[in-house]
Amino acid sequence: MVSVVLGIDIGTTSVSVVAVDEVGRLLKALTRTHCADVTGLPTGYSEQNPADLLEVTLQLLTEVADMCRVQAGRVVALGLTGQMHGFLLSDGTNNAVSNIITWQDQRSFVTTTAGKTLLDLLLERTSSTDLRPTGCQLASGYLGTTVFALQQLGQWPDRSCRVTFVADWIASQLCDQLPVTDVTHAASSGLFDLEQNNWSQPLLDAANVQREWLPQVCESGQVLGVLSGAMVDRTGLPHDVVVCNSIGDNQASVLSCLPDDDETVLINIGTGGQIAWRVSEFLRVEGLDTRVLPAGSRHGANESKSFMLVGAGLCGGDAIAWLNDTLRLWLLEFGVTKTADEVWDYLKAALERAPDRKTELTCEPFFGGTRPIPQRRAVFAGVGRKDFTPVNVARSIFKGIADTMKSAYSLADTQRPCVLNRVVMSGNASRRNPDLVKAVEQAFGVAVELATVVEEAATGAALLAGCSVSIWADVEAARVRLGLANSQSHN
Repeated sequence: MVSVVLGIDIGTTSVSVVAVDEVGRLLKALTRTHCADVTGLPTGYSEQNPADLLEVTLQLLTEVADMCRVQAGRVVALGLTGQMHGFLLSDGTNNAVSNIITWQDQRSFVTTTAGKTLLDLLLERTSSTDLRPTGCQLASGYLGTTVFALQQLGQWPDRSCRVTFVADWIASQLCDQLPVTDVTHAASSGLFDLEQNNWSQPLLDAANVQREWLPQVCESGQVLGVLSGAMVDRTGLPHDVVVCNSIGDNQASVLSCLPDDDETVLINIGTGGQIAWRVSEFLRVEGLDTRVLPAGSRHGANESKSFMLVGAGLCGGDAIAWLNDTLRLWLLEFGVTKTADEVWDYLKAALERAPDRKTELTCEPFFGGTRPIPQRRAVFAGVGRKDFTPVNVARSIFKGIADTMKSAYSLADTQRPCVLNRVVMSGNASRRNPDLVKAVEQAFGVAVELATVVEEAATGAALLAGCSVSIWADVEAARVRLGLANSQSHN
């Protein structure tokens, strides 16, 4: 019976599960919208119901377990990844006492009587010396920032004694253990010293975070335990399936999509957008994040870790979705109701038949603001009498996204690839919008290749888990086995 590894991605809008067997076949990829968003919250708040996320995860695991039994595959390990920065609070027995507060939450921008935001107050309590080794700048939606805001706003639950990242809480529920985390999630809090590989005590003090609230930091992909009896009964998975420690969704996507070289960058267009490339050592570039990238060796995922530079929190799929939403709203004003799929079908056909004519229409597609400037909004310029059409607006948004990625890349100056040979693009928005791919090709002046893997983050988590249980020697060997070592050319 062939061994199978599952990868689980607890995303912002959906949960995905992939099943990969030891010979390199992607047996199944399932994605389901979790509808966990909590409604009726104050403006700027973003919370999700953890029970809803867990339930959808278990439903998908049950379906995959049924499929594996039919195909004579035996699941041996689960790898997890998920939305970074956000967290939930739990009590001493690991029961949730809060909703998940996601990376989109902006309560840290509440203004105090002194005219400063809570984020401003937190940053005043920190120093650049302490912030540098975190690889990032404290921002809204980060665990450290939001925990500080909760306390300042009097919203800290009395029974709370533990702060847990989303994927780590799901892992703890699967194997009925107290949650731990990995360095990728820890660093996403804004409170972790990557150079010392430990929580930063000065930053913990600044954010009023007690060390005992935080999970132990273990290796990415490390075996945590086996499925609990209750979870075996619930999902139908084998009783000896091991649960592996999580990895951040950004790093998981890089493991599955970005070749292990110094001449390629990865652009992922999900709800937001990110650009990333590998670097050989920890270094800092203003305006970019420095993130650790576990190597995925079976001898210890972090023993030969490397780093990457990341332009994070950029515009992406949410900007494209804005056009769909706006078109439907306009049509509704005239009594015409269209579904999102119908609008996508129209746009796709219109873009295919419309020549790519020169237009002065441009767009800065920051409809929901940016991480450093949340109040920033989109700007259209060069609007003539006849060129503000759905096709031209779509192409101006695509170009705006591409130009944003190129601007982030340009920030690195000498710390970017000496020779850029290709750009790999991942995410559904990239696959569904050829004009977006063309815009990136024009912005970077090199060929764009589409990642062949569909659920990038879930697949990366599966590869890491497979390495941890010695199915593959390392992630690059796994990528070769799965046929991911070379991407599919757009041309």
